[in-house]
Amino acid sequence: MSLLRLLLVVVVLHLSAVAGDDAIVSRFQEYLRINTVQPNPEYYKAVDFIISQAKPLSLESQTIEFVKGKPLLLLKWVGSDPTLPAFLLNSHTDVVPFEDSKWTHHPLQAHMDHHGDIYARGSQDMKCVGMQYLEAIRKLQASGFKPLRSVYLSFVPDEEIGGHDGAEKFAESQLFKSLNIAIVLDEGLPSPTESYRVFYGERSPWWLVIKAKGPPGHGAKLYDNSAMENLLKSIESIRRFRASQFDLLKAGGIAEGDVVSVNMAFLKAGTPSPTVTTFFFIHIMYDSKGFVMNLQPSEAEAGFDIRVPPSVDAEALERRLVEEWAPAARNMSFEFKQKLTGKQFLTAADDSNPWWGLLENAVKEAGGRTSKPEIFPASTDARYFRKAGVPAFGFSPISNTPSLLHDHNEYLGKAEYLKGIEVTTISPLSCSAESSSEIALAQSQPAPDFNPWSEFAQNVSGEWDGFGADFTCEGQPLELPESVVPEAFREWEVKVFDWQTQCPTLAQPNSLSFLYKSIKLLPTVGCEADAATRYSIDQRIIGGGKSSALAFSYSVTGSYVAVWPLRNNQLEVEHCLINPKDKESRVRIFQVVSLAETTNMSLQSVKVFCEQWYGPFRDGDQLGGCAIRSSGFAATPTTAASVVTGSWRVLLATTSFHASDFVSWRPYTVYSSGCIQQVTGEKVIEIVREENDLLLLPQELWCSLQQGKDRERVFSVGWVFEPGHAITSSCVFSSDSKLKEVTMGRETALSDV
Repeated sequence: MSLLRLLLVVVVLHLSAVAGDDAIVSRFQEYLRINTVQPNPEYYKAVDFIISQAKPLSLESQTIEFVKGKPLLLLKWVGSDPTLPAFLLNSHTDVVPFEDSKWTHHPLQAHMDHHGDIYARGSQDMKCVGMQYLEAIRKLQASGFKPLRSVYLSFVPDEEIGGHDGAEKFAESQLFKSLNIAIVLDEGLPSPTESYRVFYGERSPWWLVIKAKGPPGHGAKLYDNSAMENLLKSIESIRRFRASQFDLLKAGGIAEGDVVSVNMAFLKAGTPSPTVTTFFFIHIMYDSKGFVMNLQPSEAEAGFDIRVPPSVDAEALERRLVEEWAPAARNMSFEFKQKLTGKQFLTAADDSNPWWGLLENAVKEAGGRTSKPEIFPASTDARYFRKAGVPAFGFSPISNTPSLLHDHNEYLGKAEYLKGIEVTTISPLSCSAESSSEIALAQSQPAPDFNPWSEFAQNVSGEWDGFGADFTCEGQPLELPESVVPEAFREWEVKVFDWQTQCPTLAQPNSLSFLYKSIKLLPTVGCEADAATRYSIDQRIIGGGKSSALAFSYSVTGSYVAVWPLRNNQLEVEHCLINPKDKESRVRIFQVVSLAETTNMSLQSVKVFCEQWYGPFRDGDQLGGCAIRSSGFAATPTTAASVVTGSWRVLLATTSFHASDFVSWRPYTVYSSGCIQQVTGEKVIEIVREENDLLLLPQELWCSLQQGKDRERVFSVGWVFEPGHAITSSCVFSSDSKLKEVTMGRETALSDV
């Protein structure tokens, strides 16, 4: 009998748990069925429902209308020490529109299929999170838990249309200031993996409308500067920029929130036909949709949703808009329907912020884990709380689920929804008792002013160890001098082509000062490399009144191009290219150029260094030795021409040099000391690279010397850092050997697009 009773108890407990889960899911479905679809959301029904759920939990409630007809509901779970700064859980009640014919199940029915997937608009964005907060409180109260600090829950309107009449007014209000909020949790994104995504900032929304005007004309006539032609030119320019950003994302190493996204929202043009037609010929001239078919319109416009990361130079992007996308010279104009101005605010997601550690540990204690903190690719209400100086994280406790926000067939699995309630971090966060000084340190800070040189310095500085080799102008590797080759190698008749190298590099972040030492080490046998002897040191300096370069151009990525004078009527064009995918590997290619006459520049030889970042700058006091991740390369096969040639799309940045930059120095013209310029103004072009004039090198590298227009000489190098993706740089010299232009490009093979 005792065993039977035990079995009955187990069955009863299981059935109770199932019934409890069913009730939790049922409440979620009831909330989903309330029609809060923009532009006519039934806000009062949603607020009434949430209040009905809050009453059994004894939560205090108040309804505020900063704008009539748009209620904001604020709930409060009073803590045992209400003098402590409080904790705010924010969610929005509105959802975006849908096309019900494109859904498997109607988006307002909250249908749960046999897999346990609940289909509804708002199932991910973000009615799920609001209900998970309430269900977590229900469970905590049932366990006897009482929070140390007070917990607020806000259910705000209008997030899907910018949040201006909801969270923005709330965050700016005296009411919000009186709540003494220490930390805010807002929406995040579902994760397709086991880990949970966390967001500490977001991209700024630019909702842009570009308008074009032009003379109308007969539909059969070809003429310049029609409204449609002007708009299509802009659309093509924007399309190329979008493709270049997408290429960066597809190449890997960065998240969606780190690139600029541009998507067309609408396209509007055409001359409407009369509403009533009675004659036969009118049916020929007008199509069935109501547009005149034989008249070119005088106006056309397109709308774009642009999202700008905090790391992007917004002023440069707006210059591109004025100069390329909507130039007044083409009868173009533009208008921002929405644009976040001023500083973007970020929440620290590291040890400097006590709330970050608490959030991370809380998820771990619930059996989950967080992924690397990200910039949210879209926009949320969290930006208004950060702007108010309050740290805010975007966090939706949804894993193992594809992100379907604003998509057809948005759904959330029952099991994931229930697991998310366990992961919801109210208990650990509300129990924390951080001091006021710790909370002050955690306040959201404006994103720092973008300093291109500082970014460059961060990416280029450090100890770079690797191997180097010399090549002839035909691409043949040169053996090292016999005097430096170990006797064992000579006895075994082993040819040695590669130097082991060091290159300690330092750029001062707050001043235009740059130096490196290119160190060649005597060849050694085996791991004697850890005690290698220096053979030569070649120190180069830029800026600081000691510049030895004729010109220096840099990219924020850490790549650069430098032109160095040599003796015997020679100069070196140095191209440093940093792998954009890992930022810890780079190549430096030196093209040694002869200047027999001021009008005759020829390639004499090539030097190549393949290097790995080994650690912070230590002025070369420690070798990577056998720990370095590369090996000699000079005698390895050269790059196949098929890897380099063909059609490529290039995101090109440029800097130009002018006559005022020059001083006279025989036998050729050079630049005034300290001529340091950033490559900027990225544009997208498409090129075809042919094998002619290419000097193919090992390690997927190549270089070339070509003659351009007006007898220009173009010195170029490139590196295919992964199949179909390359980085390149070029120096353009005029016919009288004056440097005119430096370009750096990020290339994608069109066959991979």
